[in-house]
Parts: sequence; C-alpha cells; structure tokens
Amino acid sequence: MSVVISEIAVDCQNPMLVAKFWCEVLGYEVREEAVGLVTIGRRGGGPNEVVICFAQVPEKKSIKNRLHLDLRPQDTSQQDEIDRVLALGAQYADVGQDDNEDWVVLYDPEGNEFCVLSGSI
Repeated sequence: MSVVISEIAVDCQNPMLVAKFWCEVLGYEVREEAVGLVTIGRRGGGPNEVVICFAQVPEKKSIKNRLHLDLRPQDTSQQDEIDRVLALGAQYADVGQDDNEDWVVLYDPEGNEFCVLSGSI
C-alpha cells in the first residue's frame, strides 16, 4: 500500500486570519474558502502538493501543540527569517526550550507553535 500526505489540518477560531499569516510566511495562496474552512497551497502547486487547511473550531487553543511546522530558511539567515515572521504577526514562544537549541520557537496569530531552524537537519 502506498499513501501520501494530502493536507495538514489546523484547528483555529479565525481561519482566514491564520491562513493569511501562513500565506505570507510560506508564499502560498488561498486555494479554497468555505464557511469555517480555508485551504492554502503553493502558487502553481501540482497534483501531489500538500496543502494546509484551517478549520474553524469554537474553543481557543489551551495546551502546547503535539504537532508543529518547522521552517528552514532557504536564502536568508535564521535571524532574518525570525524578524520577517515576527513582522507578520508571530510572537516568541516559551515551551520549555533552553538557549542551546538550534531552533527558535514562535507562535502564529492564534498561538500555534512553529519553529525556525538554523539550517538543514
């Protein structure tokens, strides 16, 4: 049997707010919009593309995510990428990491954690 990841689903209270943030961060575009659901993907993405779906839920986020995205800067430094996403609305997050880590943990506009890596893993 063969399977692929089709989409990453993110629960949130304001799907368009979070989708717009991630479109700016990743250079994606809104692909579909319905009541309570926004799907984003790469500009010109193909049939095997993994999209991100933001689904509206009534409750606020209350605990640390068990799954998160790691961003690896391609043509810029880690600090430049951190500065860019902070300007887009991200915030620093403290999830118990120490100062010796090679990544920086941030929150998106609804408090979902993500990391900016220092380089390739």
